[in-house]
Amino acid sequence: MATIGATDSNRLGGLDSDLLLAFVTVADSGGFTAASRHLHKTQSTISLRIATLETRLDTVLIERGGRQLKLTADGETFLVYARRLLHLQREAIAALGRSQSVTLRFGLPEDYADTWLPALLERFGERHPEVHVHIHCRMSTELLEQLEQGSLDMVLAVRHAEASRGRRLATEEVVWAAHERFTLDPTRPIPLALFPEQCVYRRRALAALAHIGRDWQLDSTSQSPSGLRVIVNQGHTVTVTDRRSLSPHWKALGDAEGLPALPPAILEVHRSPSLTHPAFDDFEALIDGVVSENTGQS
Repeated sequence: MATIGATDSNRLGGLDSDLLLAFVTVADSGGFTAASRHLHKTQSTISLRIATLETRLDTVLIERGGRQLKLTADGETFLVYARRLLHLQREAIAALGRSQSVTLRFGLPEDYADTWLPALLERFGERHPEVHVHIHCRMSTELLEQLEQGSLDMVLAVRHAEASRGRRLATEEVVWAAHERFTLDPTRPIPLALFPEQCVYRRRALAALAHIGRDWQLDSTSQSPSGLRVIVNQGHTVTVTDRRSLSPHWKALGDAEGLPALPPAILEVHRSPSLTHPAFDDFEALIDGVVSENTGQS
């Protein structure tokens, strides 16, 4: 029968959760700086934990000196087991302490909150009454910045860049929209009512108009979807929205009005690599279910 030697036993005992979490977070976030923000530790602390883990394993896990983070072959192999070990630790702790209060900081755009959040919170609350969900409603770019800074745990957002670490959930058709009373005058600049500059829809819409050389003027700006609805309902402006969210008495505009097609919105879920509770896996799965039910995509 095989036995574990003293050296192997010491190594196994040295794989504490802080070291494992530091390694997994560095690998998932793409670097030491990002990992330090997620874990609310200094970069030197994260570096020391990785170095300690490598010493205890007697191997190199991360290649140094390159512009982009790259795991060694041993690093790729150990990452699989590090995830398993952390998952088992989280399950064990949760099994012994389900009555303990846990908070999940979740962010999503306000227009999606109106549609999807009630069902999501109701279903999650039935399964995990011990977990408090703290909701943040902001524009996608702001939410992703907060996630990167370690202020949020999970985010549902519209992809705003070609390169993304998010997991794709669904695609939404994006359209120009106005009240049914509105008539676009082709001889005048398009009167627009849009979200602030950080908005992905706004940037893409203005880029599309610039591409065809169409003049526009920004008549109104609102941080809130409800504020934009009030403005557009006056019948004097054009906005941009996903087709699913067209308000009553609104119409979609397009080729007939000389407006360019808009790129679709790709919905993604982003998750902090430092999450430490198995209930968060259920929350992410419930997001998938709610989005699938409302978009018909899976």
